[in-house]
Amino acid sequence: MPSSTEPELREIAFRHGRSKKRNNAIVALLSGALPGVILAFYFPSNWKRWLLGMIIGLIWGNAFEYSYHRWLLHRPRSSFAKGHLEHHTQIGTPKEPEHVSLGKSPLHIALLFTSNGIVVILIDFLLGLGISSGVFVGWTVYLITAEEIHWRIHMNGWLPPGLRFARAYHMSHHDIPNTRYNVFLPLFDFLLGNSRVRAPIT
Repeated sequence: MPSSTEPELREIAFRHGRSKKRNNAIVALLSGALPGVILAFYFPSNWKRWLLGMIIGLIWGNAFEYSYHRWLLHRPRSSFAKGHLEHHTQIGTPKEPEHVSLGKSPLHIALLFTSNGIVVILIDFLLGLGISSGVFVGWTVYLITAEEIHWRIHMNGWLPPGLRFARAYHMSHHDIPNTRYNVFLPLFDFLLGNSRVRAPIT
């Protein structure tokens, strides 16, 4: 039986990668947006607090992305780094699309929401802030957006005018991995001094 050609291998990887992205988005909606709606009944609040919660969720998502990427995915010889290294090494190969997904698996996405969500719910319950519903929605929006933009960056897909810089910004991280850990919104890169490209540590 003849082996698959490079375009065929890339097409297979593309389908697998797109399926991962779709499944991660579905789980994010079920683990984030749905609990957010349910929490609105248990922690009632006005629209201002809900909006504040969503903003906190978006910022939290950006901070988590930065921290997770910098200190776990780039931690030498860790199990997290092993999988992420595959993403870096497959750039430009037919298998690249299969390794673009930010979430390792739908279960991984669910665990991220659960672990972070417990903290938020406890804080909201103890302090009566009424923001947890918005926070969950903010997380969902951020994760799905980051996943989609990351996919489009690597697959040379269309990006809206305000985000076209993100392709060069993120791909520079693949050239010099010790900087630029945010994918498309370099908020914590800027705050923690990692928005500039710097020479690799030797």
